[in-house]
Amino acid sequence: DRLKLLANATQRMNDTNAYVWAVEKLVTYYPQKQYWTDLLGRLQRKPNFSDRLALDTYRLSLATGATSAAADYMEMVQLAVQAGSLNEAQQAMDKGFAAGVLGVGPEAERHKRLKDLVAKRLAEAKAGQAQALTEAKAAKDGGELLAIGLDQVYGGQAKPGLELMQQGIAKGTKRPDDAKLHLAIAQLVAGDHAKSAATFRTVQGNDGTADLARLWALFARKK
Repeated sequence: DRLKLLANATQRMNDTNAYVWAVEKLVTYYPQKQYWTDLLGRLQRKPNFSDRLALDTYRLSLATGATSAAADYMEMVQLAVQAGSLNEAQQAMDKGFAAGVLGVGPEAERHKRLKDLVAKRLAEAKAGQAQALTEAKAAKDGGELLAIGLDQVYGGQAKPGLELMQQGIAKGTKRPDDAKLHLAIAQLVAGDHAKSAATFRTVQGNDGTADLARLWALFARKK
């Protein structure tokens, strides 16, 4: 109750930093949907927040139960498909349908088309997995290894997926903080909370990656 009073008081005073601190404490002890929605919305509105982190933000929104709009499910699924995270895309789509948010209303047919597309892309990716992995290992940059590894983790293959991600990081990537953020998320999905927490703490980017990693770490404490 004291935290709620503090959050309300600092919001009335327009003390943004104190308000965010209070809400971050609230999600630590009372992880309610509205607090996560507030925090993620404020994070995305920060001037330095990079658009490329949209999928990572949607990931946290879905994980915390803050995703409720059909448009958000659809956008997340499309971004996951673009990123090659097809197992994740299918899981997000399934959650949207299970929640009764997708597959209903005037956009129901569009939702169904995207669901079919995800299933098709996932089948194609599985058929070409060996070739994709060979090409990723031959590449100078470790980005593709990271992407394939993350997709494997979402597909239930935690051990080989995490190993591929580590290989990708060792090889080097254009955005090391993104790589560490994705590794930490994968470790959390795989159930290794201790390693995940440690990896989140190594994310230092000033383009929103460190802020997002901190929120992911807050969520991970309640897992």
